[in-house]
Amino acid sequence: MALSRHTMVAILTVGPLSLVSVGAPALAQPTPAFSPLVASVVPGLDRAVRTGALPGSQSISVAVSLKLRNQSELDRLLADQAKGQAKYVTPQQFRDRFGPKQSDVNRVTDYLRSRGLKVTGVSANRLTVDATGTADQLGAAFNTSLARWHDAGLGRDFAAADSTPKVPTSLASLVSGVTGLDEHYVPQRQTAEVSGPKVGSGPGGGYTPSELRSAYGLSGLDADGSGQTLALFEYGKFDQANIDTFDHQYNLPTSPPTVKNIDGGNTDGDSAQAEVELDIEVAHAIAPKANLVVYTAPNTTAAEVDLWNTLVADNVPVVSSSWGLCEYDRSLASMQAVDAVAKQAAAQGMTFFAAGGDAGAYDCERDANTQHAADLAVDFPGSNPYVTSVGGTKLTLNADGTRASETTWNQGGGWAGGGGQSMVFDKPLWQTGDGKRQVPDVSAAASGGEYSVYIQGAWGRNGGTSAAAPLWASYLTLINQRAGILGKLRIGQLNPKLYALAGAAVNDVTVGDNRFYQAGAGFDMASGWGSPNGVTLGDALLG
Repeated sequence: MALSRHTMVAILTVGPLSLVSVGAPALAQPTPAFSPLVASVVPGLDRAVRTGALPGSQSISVAVSLKLRNQSELDRLLADQAKGQAKYVTPQQFRDRFGPKQSDVNRVTDYLRSRGLKVTGVSANRLTVDATGTADQLGAAFNTSLARWHDAGLGRDFAAADSTPKVPTSLASLVSGVTGLDEHYVPQRQTAEVSGPKVGSGPGGGYTPSELRSAYGLSGLDADGSGQTLALFEYGKFDQANIDTFDHQYNLPTSPPTVKNIDGGNTDGDSAQAEVELDIEVAHAIAPKANLVVYTAPNTTAAEVDLWNTLVADNVPVVSSSWGLCEYDRSLASMQAVDAVAKQAAAQGMTFFAAGGDAGAYDCERDANTQHAADLAVDFPGSNPYVTSVGGTKLTLNADGTRASETTWNQGGGWAGGGGQSMVFDKPLWQTGDGKRQVPDVSAAASGGEYSVYIQGAWGRNGGTSAAAPLWASYLTLINQRAGILGKLRIGQLNPKLYALAGAAVNDVTVGDNRFYQAGAGFDMASGWGSPNGVTLGDALLG
């Protein structure tokens, strides 16, 4: 993985060593040498003002990420799986072949405890050690100090490390980074502002479940999600009464989602709730009988890693996330931690979809990042090669509800489907040419106002790539159901299979742009390969 530009400002220093003069009385044991966790540099601190030290007694939680073992072997396995030449592994098999050794985990936990920290858990794959402690204890453990900061451009106060966190040199070969000390930016929901004339026949406007299924030719799949599990990656709560109203309106045979709280779950307010309810209702619209599980966690970098680890431990077949940040706003450590778990997900045959972003080719703009708002940027985790990035389209239907046309979503006001080139991840083998990873991989209806939903006690229209992502995840859930009926394996890594088809089985979107990149025939960075094509793509993926 190439380093992001954040690492250019890393402070490459080591901790102080105690010196002993010849003939001098014996002194205390020297302080161990420390090595900087360069990837854990907090992004954008040069745009913020330090307002004072964090109270030494303030409690903070962190996630210490450990490195994978046998990475070249893992890369070969993933490549062979993509070609259908290797079986999926179980979570236990992945841990034993590629996770850190238990003895190495013990070295890390022993060190953390020796500095007064409480180890609160170790992930099942051994890739993450969670710990809590006071600001003073964490500062000493990672050879830094913690302070309060204010970002005037964001209008936000946050806590962060003053300097690059470090670990004893004896642990440097094991630890890839620490998250929880870098809370400058937090993931944003990718939901579009409502715009344009009403479409669809839903209450208040917007396409109904039957109109969405008709537009993308899903009726011919003869599938409803029965026997399948679909997970939603969330940073908020929902009100079941709103979901019930949606289901009742459209006579959907759905049951309440299961909720799985990570690190205590999340009780964020209205904005987060709107996102969770949108995701659930889109999933119900497309795969109404799937077993829907809402995984929810606090909106922190440490909890994000824990949420990913829980998903792979549960080995959920399909996951959808509507949350992300532009790559400039992420520490490299947080992206590396997710990348390791995303590889595990792929090796286990999981499919992970993520919203491509709603600011077009200028993803930082939606984060209110004043420094990089005008720079070309893409959204993470969608930029990860083992995640399928979902861009946006504007969908038009015929009078009979079938798909009439689609153009790349760009509704003005800065609202458009995300896409472009990663500055962090190299281009995977299944993408052609040289350079970096390109996104989105696919796209679907996202223009503000194309989805008829009941959110926070009212009918309305909604959209954004955060609606397109669960639509694709639900669609793949239907394909996995067909795979089971036919005695085939679930799809697993979608990207290599999708790119091998070279656009032959999708609805190609050839008109429009995402504020910079132009749509055209085949793959492009405005719409990817295109939108779902019901039975045609399902049959192609199933061989």
